[in-house]
Amino acid sequence: MGAHREGTMNRAIVAFIAIAYGLSATLSGVIWATGGHESGLVGLGFISMLFPALAAVTVKLSMGEGFETIDWGRFPVRYLPSALLLMPVVMHATMLPTTYALESRLPWQEWLSPQPDGLRHAPTELGWGVLSEGDLITRIALNAGIGLVVVSVLAFFEEVGWRAWLLPRLTKRMGVAQAILATSVVWALWHVPFTLSGIQYIEGMSPVLTALVMPVGQLGAGMILGSLWLRTESVVLVSLSHGALNNWGQFAFKFMTTSGSDDWLILLVGNLALLLVGGLLIASLPPSVRHKEEITVIANA
Repeated sequence: MGAHREGTMNRAIVAFIAIAYGLSATLSGVIWATGGHESGLVGLGFISMLFPALAAVTVKLSMGEGFETIDWGRFPVRYLPSALLLMPVVMHATMLPTTYALESRLPWQEWLSPQPDGLRHAPTELGWGVLSEGDLITRIALNAGIGLVVVSVLAFFEEVGWRAWLLPRLTKRMGVAQAILATSVVWALWHVPFTLSGIQYIEGMSPVLTALVMPVGQLGAGMILGSLWLRTESVVLVSLSHGALNNWGQFAFKFMTTSGSDDWLILLVGNLALLLVGGLLIASLPPSVRHKEEITVIANA
């Protein structure tokens, strides 16, 4: 890699991170100043997922540093089950037993049990009405499916920036494993302003405590997504995996009412499990993946 090209790439990486973080801080500042999680503007938090793609496009237009050669339609189907299920299963497999140990039960919401009429009467705010068992299963399935699609579409813009733009560049500056870890750290810390401002709010947990616990899981999830990207080079797959994490990662807890005092511990256990799995996936990267960027750089030198 020539010195001029290397310098341009370094400046582009710095500019990308600065833009993404600047947008994060700006939106978070507005939400915090207008009431935090109770702000009437908190719904604007969804636009934060557009920021990484916006940062990548801005750097491309201003510095000419566009995307690497990416097959945007690439979709190796054999990775689809792990993309959709790995992180949600890891979180539920650790968080549900932890919840049971702390609560002495799984605290399902009362309305999920049939009433004397044999039906389940969903809360008004849920808008599901009166449900038979079949109706309940259908509603839950639709909620999971539609939620996955919506969140994955938004996650696509994050993945365009973090995994499709930043990660390939960092793999040319350092080893593949180090690049995955670096991207994951940058991604996890990028979320902190959203947590402190109330955009990412967990009832019963203070913003500071949430900001300490959440980056652990985001670091682990970033390692998993980075490993998936390098194995598949599929923006669609990593977007679906990101969407599954956001929508299905704590899906069972949408229908529970915990005591609240130990929620941080339950979440931390799930986050630590993601971190462990992320580390194992990086360690198990095949040589063809672990060394391919090094080979490409040598060939182009």
